[in-house]
Formats: sequence, C-alpha cells, structure tokens
Amino acid sequence: MKITVNGKQHDLNIVPDVPMLWILRDQLGLKGAKYGCGAGEAR
Repeated sequence: MKITVNGKQHDLNIVPDVPMLWILRDQLGLKGAKYGCGAGEAR
C-alpha cells in the first residue's frame, strides 16, 4: 500500500486488521499520534 503522510510518500506492507494508529506510530515513527478515548470507535 502507498500512502502519503505529511507530504512524504511511503510504501507499506500491512495486515488489513492493523489499526492505522499502530502503522503511524510503529512503522512511520510518528509518535505524536495518540489514541483518544475511543468514543467514536466503530464496533
């Protein structure tokens, strides 16, 4: 998958059920992304 974050393109191999937050933090190193309260989380 190719995504653009902050104007920079990234090629990622991801598993479909991995949350985007984990991808941003763990694979791209964007530690500013935080988990909120989860009130808007779809179940």
